[in-house]
Amino acid sequence: MKGICVRSEINPLKKVLLHRPGRELLNLTPDRLPELLFDDIPFLKVAQQEHDAFAQILRDNGAEVVYLEDLTAQVLASDEVLRRQFVAETIRRAGSTAMGYRADLERYLLDIQDPLCLVLKTMEGVSYQDVFPNEQGRLSSLVHTGVRFLMPPIPNLYFTRDPFACIGRGVSLNHMFTATRNRETLYGDYVLRHHPDYAGQVPLYYTPDQYFCIEGGDILNLSRRVLGVGISQDAGSLEAIEQLAATIFADEASEIDTVLAFEIPSTRAFMHLDTVFTQVDVDKFTVHPGILGTLRIFELTGRGQGNVTTREVS
Repeated sequence: MKGICVRSEINPLKKVLLHRPGRELLNLTPDRLPELLFDDIPFLKVAQQEHDAFAQILRDNGAEVVYLEDLTAQVLASDEVLRRQFVAETIRRAGSTAMGYRADLERYLLDIQDPLCLVLKTMEGVSYQDVFPNEQGRLSSLVHTGVRFLMPPIPNLYFTRDPFACIGRGVSLNHMFTATRNRETLYGDYVLRHHPDYAGQVPLYYTPDQYFCIEGGDILNLSRRVLGVGISQDAGSLEAIEQLAATIFADEASEIDTVLAFEIPSTRAFMHLDTVFTQVDVDKFTVHPGILGTLRIFELTGRGQGNVTTREVS
């Protein structure tokens, strides 16, 4: 199946995108847990066992399972120019330390010939010791006796819906709330723009170069005509929701004519809409009781009108 068509949260899955937890979890250290949005360090072996069991359940129920790392590697294997662009963009998005060592990181990463190994390395992080394995006598090597990352790991990647969310025939390629997660969107960007199964077939309703933050955990396909979006702590910027709605309404091939914005309490416990409000059947939802007293819902419409109209409905 080429392209994308997601109109529901509850219909049978035909194809699902996953990321198998990898060495990026091994590169979590206690001092960096808050920065990387973790409360504890997961046990990689158990995480992989649980993931593999989950993936097998999906396959047993008729879903085709594809992996983010494999699709990205397929793109890079087909085009050396894209491979070099991908490395340069990965370094640029990895922060100031990576940019300070840009030439060394480019050399190190481009020396990795296997495209899947290259993709996995950009996910798990690149340390000073990786790039300079035998170097001694420099201030960096003398002061930092432990592992120092020139390109930090991105351990949140197994939340594949957050960096980009499917909406009907298109995708919201998101601007993540925290800087540490913004590199995650690069893989989806290359897959959607360059993989033969998706290139030229998937409109992007939002992109990371737009300034306001939104993440996939706040985007729910309530029906083929109605999209739910959360106004939450981590993302769901009001301006992002308006821009997303306007772009969807401007797509003549889109069937969505209504966006419902749900304002939920701004706390870490209610980080995204899908943590407190989940559709489980055509007329059934699980709802966290903590949002019921303060929940406000806004309706955004404007398909074919050239502007978005908003009204509060609760």
